[in-house]
Amino acid sequence: MINNKLRHMPTKQPYVLENSYEFEEKEWTKEHVVGRKFVPKGKFNGEWNLIVRACEKCNGYKSDLENDISAITMQPDSAGNYAINDRDLIRESKRKSKRSISRRTKKAVHASSEKLNINVPFSHGVNMNFEMFAPPQMDSERMFELARLQLMGFFYMLTYNKNKKRGYYWVGEYFPMLEAIRDDWGNAIHKWFMNYVEDWEPRLMLVGADGFFKAAIRRSPTAELWSWALEWNHNYRLVGFFGDSEATQLITKKIPSLDIKRVANLHDGHINMRTHVSLCDKEDIMFEWQENNA
Repeated sequence: MINNKLRHMPTKQPYVLENSYEFEEKEWTKEHVVGRKFVPKGKFNGEWNLIVRACEKCNGYKSDLENDISAITMQPDSAGNYAINDRDLIRESKRKSKRSISRRTKKAVHASSEKLNINVPFSHGVNMNFEMFAPPQMDSERMFELARLQLMGFFYMLTYNKNKKRGYYWVGEYFPMLEAIRDDWGNAIHKWFMNYVEDWEPRLMLVGADGFFKAAIRRSPTAELWSWALEWNHNYRLVGFFGDSEATQLITKKIPSLDIKRVANLHDGHINMRTHVSLCDKEDIMFEWQENNA
């Protein structure tokens, strides 16, 4: 950042940041904040990426998160439709689905579609049985942990001091809100978030890897608080905040509720359902900014 204004970064070369912390020679590696294999093969060729130093243990931890999350974000929906019609995406999706193991099912991603058998009491002595199928799923905790590590790298860049050769970590809370698949980007929480932070000061607006990775970090005008949004492989979005704990707690009170309906009561529980809500292109301002205000 220069004088609190966005500046354009070179888009055809990596941006490498050193670290004043002294690693043992065999303990550190160059870490791509967005793994080159996280997006379809070749999408980062000749494209910008952020490279920092990381210890081997942390690098391996992040790579493990990237492995199955990358593969699953590239998978088609239950109807067989991909997020976009891209040959590299389709080819890489099929390749990764055979090689990557879902941490949720412990099976190859292509064999990890999930089936839910539901038996619902209909009337006295009569039950209704039906099955529901879903493409491979991910645990929210793993997704938001990978998001946190990517955001750490970007915040390190935003606070980097060239003379000291170091950047910093935010002080306060890391507050993830909700992940959403493409056909649910219009859900109440994501739409509220998108409009709530629209006028916050943009600190990082990134569209890279031919659009297969997007990031937006904005700063609150009233507190040491930042909003963040990530988009992975044109298919998943995650949003949230980090920074001042008190400001974060105040914001949580404003978050709307999702329209969740109970569709059946069971003897040992109940079934809730929420309809996905799509977002039309003209309403989508998640990663847009007005350059004349930068």
